[in-house]
Amino acid sequence: MSAELAQAAREGLALFALCWLLARAEIEIEGPHGWAVTLPTWRWGPEWFLNLTNGKEVTGYHVWLSLFLIGAMHLPLVYAGFSRALLAKCASSYVLLTSTWDLQWFAWNPAWGLKRFRATPIPWFRRKLLGFPVDYYAAYVVSGAITALVWSPGLHDWLARAATVLAASVVGAALAPSRA
Repeated sequence: MSAELAQAAREGLALFALCWLLARAEIEIEGPHGWAVTLPTWRWGPEWFLNLTNGKEVTGYHVWLSLFLIGAMHLPLVYAGFSRALLAKCASSYVLLTSTWDLQWFAWNPAWGLKRFRATPIPWFRRKLLGFPVDYYAAYVVSGAITALVWSPGLHDWLARAATVLAASVVGAALAPSRA
């Protein structure tokens, strides 16, 4: 394995670790109720919008958390200086984070687990493909597209990073306690 691919794999593992920690923190915040259903936050979601977002309302909780995470994920651009390569890595990694973190929320949440997640209709995931929200597949496509558009030489490294995140996510979900 080349040094670049090994680095991409390490980055993928670090990104997965962040996703797992975010999932665990959000389980503590939301409990069994996803998408901030019981949190004291504002929400907006007319039906036409829910159809576009696969059932996800805009909530104050998610707006502020997303802005925080986008900012944190792009701090390397401040510390190391701007480059298209780094921008592609930061932006595409944020998009990978969204689906991986969400899957780990379901896998490790005592009220859910993967069995219930795959079998139960979830209001904020109206459309699924092969038992998983279409959002998860879209996140990988969008992440790769960001890399291709911003810094196409990084696609090889992106593929290694994304594959590592995906593999770690599968292992993480498999290690989560099974729920009846």
